[in-house]
Amino acid sequence: MTFGVVQLAIAVVVWLGATTFFWRTRRWLMFYLTGAFGFVLIVMFAALVLDWDTALEALEARQTIMFASASGLTLDLLGTTGLAIRNHTGWAVFDIGIECSALLEMSAIIGLTLFYPAFSKGRRIMIAGIGLGATYIINLMRILLIVAIIDAFGTAWVFSAHAVFGRVFFFILTVALYWFLVTRPTLGAVRARVEEAMDE
Repeated sequence: MTFGVVQLAIAVVVWLGATTFFWRTRRWLMFYLTGAFGFVLIVMFAALVLDWDTALEALEARQTIMFASASGLTLDLLGTTGLAIRNHTGWAVFDIGIECSALLEMSAIIGLTLFYPAFSKGRRIMIAGIGLGATYIINLMRILLIVAIIDAFGTAWVFSAHAVFGRVFFFILTVALYWFLVTRPTLGAVRARVEEAMDE
């Protein structure tokens, strides 16, 4: 057993202990913060220790090539996570790293919904599942957008496609997703309770 795995196991035990303590003592804000953000840290640490990030990036690279091919774009796989994009200015290489894997965002939306105390257990699981799937699809769309921009405008657009257009696209859709899954239902529940209190 490697040192990293031992550290991961200790971190999981500490996180579970703290989260359980706050849940049993009904300290809901601390339960939510510890559960949600601790979950994100645990997932990211586990991904680095167990190479989940590399496996996810390789999967996304293969799926990007498949979808790009279906839409008429020609890509080649370099190594396990690199995308070679042929365009009218030559070749551009775009590597899917941990930032473009959306591992952080997927773990965040799971944590923020799975530990949300205002929803029932079944609803939290359902929302977390929907959020995970939707975030994954949005991220594939982001990668395809980056590839399409580079294919259309050339290698000089690699940085702008990734750092500007890809990030803005991903940010807008993930914020909209969280609004739809959590914020809007929460506001509706609060509004209903206020109306009930005013009618009493």
